[in-house]
Amino acid sequence: YVSLRLLGVPATDPAAAEAREFMQEHGGAIQAPSWAKFWLTVLGVHEWAGVNSIPAEMWLLPNWSPFHPGKLWCHCRMVYLPMCYLYCARFTNPSKDTDPTPSSPP
Repeated sequence: YVSLRLLGVPATDPAAAEAREFMQEHGGAIQAPSWAKFWLTVLGVHEWAGVNSIPAEMWLLPNWSPFHPGKLWCHCRMVYLPMCYLYCARFTNPSKDTDPTPSSPP
């Protein structure tokens, strides 16, 4: 549903309505995976309080620590770092109140 709305498909479109119904039947954003909650929050349609913490402080651990993000697989590491920044800044779409695209259905 969110992908369709970001592509400009109206909320009343049959495909969007079907996707929205599927999401609602499966618990909506509350039951969504953590990455989905993260991106919904960045878009401004979910609250940061509902997102699992992504502590940037992990990067301050010594390199020898088994939990240092530098020990993550390179692709995970390159996702974790920007997600840490966005989480710590509590970044949200600045035009979330005026942009109807990611908003709830009519």
